[in-house]
Amino acid sequence: MLIRGDNLDVMRRLRASFAGRFRCAYLDPPFNSGRTFREYRDAWPPGAWRDMITSRLEALAPLVADDGAIFAEIDDTQLGELLVSMDRVIGADNRVAVVTVVRSAATGHKAINRGPVNVTDFLLVYAKDRPRWRPHRVWRRRATRDRAYRTWLANPDAPPRAWTFAPLGRVAPKGADLDAFVLANARHVVRFAQPRFDAVSVEARRWIERSRAEPDRVLVLERPGYKPMILRGGNRLLFLEDKVREEGGERFFVEPLTNVWDDVPFQGIAAEGGVRFERNKKPERLIERVLALATSPGDWVIDPFLGSGTTAAAAHKMGRRYVGIEAGPHLDALCVPRLARVVRGEDPTGITRAHGWSGGGGFGLYA
Repeated sequence: MLIRGDNLDVMRRLRASFAGRFRCAYLDPPFNSGRTFREYRDAWPPGAWRDMITSRLEALAPLVADDGAIFAEIDDTQLGELLVSMDRVIGADNRVAVVTVVRSAATGHKAINRGPVNVTDFLLVYAKDRPRWRPHRVWRRRATRDRAYRTWLANPDAPPRAWTFAPLGRVAPKGADLDAFVLANARHVVRFAQPRFDAVSVEARRWIERSRAEPDRVLVLERPGYKPMILRGGNRLLFLEDKVREEGGERFFVEPLTNVWDDVPFQGIAAEGGVRFERNKKPERLIERVLALATSPGDWVIDPFLGSGTTAAAAHKMGRRYVGIEAGPHLDALCVPRLARVVRGEDPTGITRAHGWSGGGGFGLYA
């Protein structure tokens, strides 16, 4: 659904039929940059921006599911105001993270200025009810291996009590590309990590103490619903294989998602989706990550500041249902044609290839 209208009024009207239905809300409000763009004027008097965003958050909150989440992107101009407003409306206890999104490099005219060069946005992540939110595990690709994994497990198929270990450098062929060797043999490569004693159960603490007392033995603590805790010399045994993924026949290293996203390129997206939205369009890969973290196929997503339609396009390609709200003329000029191309399978840009998107579905335009 694409809805033409003021988002405050539309969200209030949606409450009758959509209360508690959205698993994810993504907000990309005006940054209050003081600039005038072709599509809209981004300049608000003191206090007016805060009142605007607070009233929108108050209208949005009842629409979000109790196990859902709200993501709001901003730069440092109104970061403080947005943080205070979200703490007040959604609840400071529900704040999950403030993600730093690296959107550019310190090059060009910006680098001429004295002092730190501004190259980031911030993505505020709040759960509707933090104890009930269960985000998906999302990985990001690494260019090289984690060099903390430097121990070779010779016989991973043997019972743990019979495992034998050696330094990785002693096993790898001389002159070999160590990253390629490790990637091909990831199930043999491990590391030892000291467990946080205060973060594990009483039973796990007993096993850690036992492992310290028997340093040459490999002990396995089975934990229903979790991976077993494997110990040697009081340290946990971690497997590099858990940080390797394969897609399209290619194997590569990954790491868990952190609160710094420097791997979502903003460069080269000017024509993404077949639309131009000067300096304000977000990459589909950014929305893809948000939706992968917070939703499953079939879930409802809402974007009250739809802009050029990025959230709707990414959600459609990922099999999510969506409501996008926009009052500006670019709803008809940009969003509707963009979504029509997505439906017809005529948009080869963005995340199309990653999701094998070839068209289908549909959308309605409402006022």
